[in-house]
Amino acid sequence: MKMITPLLTGAMMLSSLPVFAVDTLPKIEAVQGKIVRLAVESNPTTGYQWMISKLPQALIFVSSDYQQNKDCPKGAVGCSGKQTFTFLAQQAGTVHLQLIYGRAFDKTSWQEKTVPVVIK
Repeated sequence: MKMITPLLTGAMMLSSLPVFAVDTLPKIEAVQGKIVRLAVESNPTTGYQWMISKLPQALIFVSSDYQQNKDCPKGAVGCSGKQTFTFLAQQAGTVHLQLIYGRAFDKTSWQEKTVPVVIK
């Protein structure tokens, strides 16, 4: 019985970790002087969301928005959705946007991803 409690606790902790819906984020293609958007799965109702780690000079951050999946009841905790970042592509070339997925208050949960952005 003494061994079962730690095993159950460990299993519960592992099941609460976030899973990336996409192991690698898609490459973004943009046009200089135009708006470009990146939509990624997110779950801020549990504290997990995307954050910008490093914004290249070729992109100007405009806004970030979150839309919960339509099949989730309004305000339900634990339902995922889409977080959309909006940028203005200001300079031609290939740059790398660095994002972090995790809880802002818990750096041990952070997972960093790099998104290539090709601006023509």
